[in-house]
Amino acid sequence: MRKAIIYGTGHYYKQNRSKLPKDLEIVAYADSYENNATSHNGHLYEGMPVLLPEEFKNVEYDIIFICTDYIIGNQIFQKLIEVGIPSDHIQFLNRIDAGTSWNYTATDDKRGYISTIDGITVCERYLTDFDIVYEVLCRHSYRFKLLEQDCVVIDMGMNVAIASLYFANMSNVKKVYSYEAFQDTYEQGRANIALNSDEIKSKIIAENIALSDENITKKVAVSSEQTGWRTIFSTDQSKRWTEIVCRDAGEIVKKILDKHQEKFILKIDTEGAEFQIFDSLDRSKCFERIDVIMMEYHGDSTKLISILEKYSYKIFAQGKRVGMGMMYAVK
Repeated sequence: MRKAIIYGTGHYYKQNRSKLPKDLEIVAYADSYENNATSHNGHLYEGMPVLLPEEFKNVEYDIIFICTDYIIGNQIFQKLIEVGIPSDHIQFLNRIDAGTSWNYTATDDKRGYISTIDGITVCERYLTDFDIVYEVLCRHSYRFKLLEQDCVVIDMGMNVAIASLYFANMSNVKKVYSYEAFQDTYEQGRANIALNSDEIKSKIIAENIALSDENITKKVAVSSEQTGWRTIFSTDQSKRWTEIVCRDAGEIVKKILDKHQEKFILKIDTEGAEFQIFDSLDRSKCFERIDVIMMEYHGDSTKLISILEKYSYKIFAQGKRVGMGMMYAVK
């Protein structure tokens, strides 16, 4: 029997505890909030102490099972890593419950996982890695019926290549053109691509450039060490700065459109640069050839919608018109 600490005593755990492996001997529970810990309130849970992460060293255990929903579970994982608990001592109930084939092993430095989900392998290290993996590979936020036809995908805002890999794993996707502004994020994406089969990775052409409405090189602040929260518009003097290369989106995409006869899918997640990208694609009339657009928007989507309506797209939006949300457009 493996001695286990169960992290989470709320509704999710109570509803899903029967899915835990049968070889566990529960020796303690855990909670992030000081007031809920036995050391502060004197109360036990199901006859066992409730520990704070820094109290785990006082208990003999083999594994910590995080038993919360996915978003909270990711935050707990990051906290455990911060207090020095290696990732090979941490497992997730919500990954058993994900409704997909999900295998994961600790990275060599024991600060993340190498995950394989339905044939796609990626490294999860940062909080945003965990979130994007779930959104793209488990919730299928970029699945679209038109993808049943042969197509070419243009991935603007590749990040760490999870969406690019998702598309490249589809047999009817013939090529994926991927663009990422920040060099360290790009390198992480390239490393993820390299973890996969030749059949998948050979489809992806990745470049370390930001797509915009002009051809310039500029310095920007790295707004977050979490790769999924970065924007090319940050000027925060308290952050580290880096140089990025911007290229006119219309010029880049026009060359791709001229090379292929398949349907075209455009995926955009560029933390606000979608407005400049749309201006450039409109100016170059690229929307005349693009069949499906799947994007995350940031700000007032009115201008984006007006451009799409000009090209007779049917538009489906999730979220408020002003703010952040997902938008899907199809001809």
